[in-house]
Amino acid sequence: MTITLKKTKRMAAYGRFIHILLLLLVFGSCNFGTPDYRLNVIIEEGVTGTPQAGEHSYKDLADVNFEYTGIDPRHTVEVFLNTIRQTYTGSFTMYTDVTLLTRLVDIRGRWKMVMQQSDPSETFEFDMTLDGAGLTSGTFSDNRGYSGIWTGENGVITISYTDWSGYELTGTVFNMSGIFTVDGENKGGWDAERL
Repeated sequence: MTITLKKTKRMAAYGRFIHILLLLLVFGSCNFGTPDYRLNVIIEEGVTGTPQAGEHSYKDLADVNFEYTGIDPRHTVEVFLNTIRQTYTGSFTMYTDVTLLTRLVDIRGRWKMVMQQSDPSETFEFDMTLDGAGLTSGTFSDNRGYSGIWTGENGVITISYTDWSGYELTGTVFNMSGIFTVDGENKGGWDAERL
């Protein structure tokens, strides 16, 4: 009976030791306190700014400021926070892991154009294709058979028709929207959506 009692006490002590060891392992691997979140920054060619490319660590609810510009100042820059498109400068609060991608805006390609004329009230909808060797200028044509030239510098886009009686569209490269004029007179607004 004495041997069994000693053996039972030894087994209980051994069990407590294993239990304490397991608790230490479990709690030792936990990250108590404020969690850290990762910010993965990807900067594509032609862009500079902060935060710099790479992986950064921030505490929960930390504010992160960002600002990026084109190495060529004529270029417009866009930023994606995960999949949400932003302008070149801003801030956000860390509460999860975030990927920040920054790149130059490339407006070349197909667009659905909507022009709202104010007087008389009329809407024009058509597809337009912007072509060009670079990001700042080129030619365009639309599916109605009209064409002309475009420039996109310092955040401003100008689309000038060469064969549609004095029509010119001006606006922002980032939003692809603005106003249009006919022979220099403001006639309404326009918006474009990438196809």
